[in-house]
Amino acid sequence: MIGTENFYKKILCDISSGVIYLQKGKILYANPSALEILNKKESELVDKLFAESFFDYNENDDFNQMLLEVIYDSTHKHEKIVQYFNGKDFKNLHIRTSSVKFNSELVGIIILLDDVTELMKLRGIALDLEKIKEINQQLSTSRDFYKQNAETDKLTGLLNKITFENFCSEYLKKISAADISALFVIDLDNFKKANDTKGHQFGDLILKNFSERLKEIFTAEDLIGRFGGDEFVILLKNVSGEEVVVKKAREITKMARDLNSDKELELSASVGIVIFSGEEKNYSKIFSVADKSVYIVKNQGRNGFSINEQQKNSLE
Repeated sequence: MIGTENFYKKILCDISSGVIYLQKGKILYANPSALEILNKKESELVDKLFAESFFDYNENDDFNQMLLEVIYDSTHKHEKIVQYFNGKDFKNLHIRTSSVKFNSELVGIIILLDDVTELMKLRGIALDLEKIKEINQQLSTSRDFYKQNAETDKLTGLLNKITFENFCSEYLKKISAADISALFVIDLDNFKKANDTKGHQFGDLILKNFSERLKEIFTAEDLIGRFGGDEFVILLKNVSGEEVVVKKAREITKMARDLNSDKELELSASVGIVIFSGEEKNYSKIFSVADKSVYIVKNQGRNGFSINEQQKNSLE
C-alpha cells in the first residue's frame, strides 16, 4: 500500500493549481504546476529559504511583498491577484494561503497559485502594465529592505533565529575538518528586572545598545543573531586558539556590565561557549553544548562564561 506522504504528493502532482509548502521560512515542497507557473526548477525552490528564491526580478516586488505579508502574518488566510514576471513574460496569479496547524501549533504555510492571465483578459480587466511598471519602479529600491526584514530581528537588526540557524548549517557544510570555530550563547542577567522596573522602552534600548556593541566586538564575517527576549547567539569563524575565544568572552561580559546606567539594575551576561572543528556538522548538537554551558554560569552566580561546559571566571 502506498505511504500516506507519497499518496498525498501523488494527488498534488496531478492537480492544475500550483502548491507550495513553507515551514519556518523554508520551502519544503513545490508541485509540478507551481514549478511551471513560476518558471522555476525544483532545485531553485525546494530546501531554499523563501528570501533566496523570489527576489530575482524587480518586476516581482508586488508578488514578493504579498508573500512576505503571508510569512509575517501566517496565522491568517490571504487571497490576492498579483502581477508576476517569470523570466519570459508577465502573469496574473491568483494566490491563496492557509496556515497548517498540528495540535493547535502552527507548523507551516500552504500557498496555492493559479495562472488567471487569460481569464482576466477575457473579462476585460487585464492589469494596466504601465501602472504596474510605475509601481515597480517605486518599489525596486525596497527589494533589499524586504529581504532584510525577512532575515533580521526587527528591534536589533541582528539575524533572527531561523536565519541564524540556516546560515550556521550552511557554514558547517562548507568548512573543512581542520577549520576551528566557536559558538557563543549569551543570556543577559537581570534583564527582566530592568524591563519590569524601567519599562519596555528602556528594555528595548538596552537590547539595542547591547546589539550594537556586539557588532563592535565581532567582525562582519562572523554571524550575530538574536533568539528573542534577552538571548543572543554568535558564530565566531576561523578561531586560531582558545585565547581568542576567552578574550571575546571577557569583552562581552565587561560590555554587559557597562550597560548599567543604574546600579540597581545589576545587568551582566552569562555566556556559554563551545569550540568545535569542521568535523562536527550537527548544528543542534553544537548549540546544545553551548546552551548547557550558559546554565553552568547561571548556577555559579552569573556574570561569567563557560567554554565546553568548563567554568571560567570573567573577572580574571
